[in-house]
Amino acid sequence: MDSASKRILAMKNSDSDTEKLRAVYKAMTEGLIGRVPSLATKRFSKAEALRLWTDLSERNRAETLRKMVEETPDNYELITGTGRFQALLSQLAAEEIIAVDTETTGVDVYTDNIVGISLTLPKADIHVYIPVDHVGIEQMSREYVLRELAPILSREDIGKVLHNAIFDIAMFRRHGYDLRGVVWDTMTAMHVLNENEPSFRLKDLAPKYLRVASDTFDSLFGKNAQFREVPIDIALVYAAKDTDLTWRMYKFQRFHLEKMPSVLEYYQTVEVPLLPVIVDLEANGYILDLDFAKEYGEELGKQAALLRDKLIEILTPYHEGPDVINLNSGPQMKTALSKAIGKDLPNMDAKKTLKPLAGQHEVIAKLLEYRKITKLSGTYIDALPDKQNPTTGRWHSRFNPMGTVTGRFSSGEDKDNANSSQFNVQNQPPEARRMFVAPLGKVLVSADFKAQEIRCVAYLSGEPALVDAFNNNIDPYANMASKYYKQPYSEVNKNPDGSDTKERKAMKVGWLSMLYGTSKYTLAEQLKTTPDEAARFMSELFESMPVLHVWIKANEAFAEKHGFVWMDKQQRKRRLPDATIKAKWGDRDSFRQKNRAMRQATNARVQGSSSIQTKVTMIKADACCKTREGWRMWGTVHDELIFEIPEDFTRDDIEQIRKLMTESYRWGDVANGTDIEVMRRWGEGVTVDDWFTNKENV
Repeated sequence: MDSASKRILAMKNSDSDTEKLRAVYKAMTEGLIGRVPSLATKRFSKAEALRLWTDLSERNRAETLRKMVEETPDNYELITGTGRFQALLSQLAAEEIIAVDTETTGVDVYTDNIVGISLTLPKADIHVYIPVDHVGIEQMSREYVLRELAPILSREDIGKVLHNAIFDIAMFRRHGYDLRGVVWDTMTAMHVLNENEPSFRLKDLAPKYLRVASDTFDSLFGKNAQFREVPIDIALVYAAKDTDLTWRMYKFQRFHLEKMPSVLEYYQTVEVPLLPVIVDLEANGYILDLDFAKEYGEELGKQAALLRDKLIEILTPYHEGPDVINLNSGPQMKTALSKAIGKDLPNMDAKKTLKPLAGQHEVIAKLLEYRKITKLSGTYIDALPDKQNPTTGRWHSRFNPMGTVTGRFSSGEDKDNANSSQFNVQNQPPEARRMFVAPLGKVLVSADFKAQEIRCVAYLSGEPALVDAFNNNIDPYANMASKYYKQPYSEVNKNPDGSDTKERKAMKVGWLSMLYGTSKYTLAEQLKTTPDEAARFMSELFESMPVLHVWIKANEAFAEKHGFVWMDKQQRKRRLPDATIKAKWGDRDSFRQKNRAMRQATNARVQGSSSIQTKVTMIKADACCKTREGWRMWGTVHDELIFEIPEDFTRDDIEQIRKLMTESYRWGDVANGTDIEVMRRWGEGVTVDDWFTNKENV
């Protein structure tokens, strides 16, 4: 068997298969499993070993479940009858803070149902599970349990602790009940404590920080299992343990956050109040113009077909083989394109290889256009209509308030649900955005944080050139572009349609890249100039902004000394442990790690502080919307917030939005700015003045 195991392990195996194979060989050595007698005379194969792993995992799973039940803690309690349940309600009323979790039929908060509720009562020292829709047991109905629990769930003076609170808040709302008094979410709190965690799942955090073994749902019950079908004695241990661990994790996190009062205050006053705002934002959802999507999809299909035929016509003379060239085949396209343009292409990377050549070779320009159209059609125009939620009739996205390590939002589908109908609203290209429309009788109002990052830089650094520019309503990018390109400010600021001039756009990209530590070679590519010219640009810019230069170097020095940098008012940290590496000469990997961390020092401060501004503004915007009939938050997309408001809005309403964007979170003495557009279809906005002018002319 030793020779067989060595032979199989020497094969090209995935990491997962290698782990499984090693487990099988270990179990066979220990006599826990053996070969099937009918196969004993045949050569031991990888396929047989993996079948044995399936048997071994099932055996281990059964043993784990048996021990779970056998070792059920005395204070884990199953509640199925009304008498004990009513007594529990009295106990809950005496608690100041509890942990809450729901078990459900799935992760779609608009379609799936609650099958059980687990609660931890710290004063009573009990962890209970209340099944409401399990198979094969007597239990109270979901409607009865939720109705009786409602007064407790809605009490603000009884704090609620959860893990992934957004999900549970939404699940209770799915059944018509509000969970109020949420004071802690151990998932978002862990992001604040250590944004570099490889996983923020409770089952992964518990072993690491609480020293408590914790198995995932899939490992215990299988990927497609339904919790309502799990034997109730096992369900009790699993569900009660969730709130037990959540409560312990809360105490652990609070202990450490109390050592950083400014971070704790930020978490409690920004991240926690933001949770129900996100639930509302996601639940509001979107309306798509399906007729537009169909017509546009058909038009894109025609364009793609024409481009495909033209590309095949151009490339066929350079293609080897009897079949028609496959435009999606990297090897085929690399060979044919290289011959067609008379230059060997290193790869088919669009950004690094193809785009720089598009202006010189028509075939490459057509290929890039073909790729763009097919991606737009397949990923967005054709795919989105099928993601309509069957329960709400709308399209929903998920918004992750900790989508990046700096705390910026991300948007996307539910990764835990292969059949998720959710999608990434932030990633919609301009062409696809036109599918999204305001509800009948309403409009969308888009308001951005104008030059958010550079205003933040002006505030944090105190650079007079930037502070003065903003306070005198001078665009700093256009101002720098005017000096660098030696053109009048008015000519490099904005095009007549409001879009960036090529000079301002290049300056914005180049300046931000330089600010965040890019090399002269990368900057040269962005500015479309030589490395020497890029180096001169950086030198002149820093000479003209000495305070900014000192601030950047101070950020790097702080990160190198402490292994982290602070965001505004020391509200959050961005941990950069690699910045403290003592890189030795010749150790390229260490130098690379350290340099990457040092480059992130300034970037993290700016992006992290900007994310705080966005979140505080969202909280205040949501509060404002709740005081106005028909107002809702529609989305947060990069540096803009989008509102859904009645179409008969007034200029005073727009002024309210302007104040929300510019006054909710100020950068000290640096004035905030915002550009506001009104639209019925996303991406087809007009200025406020144009809206009212058009309205008067109707």
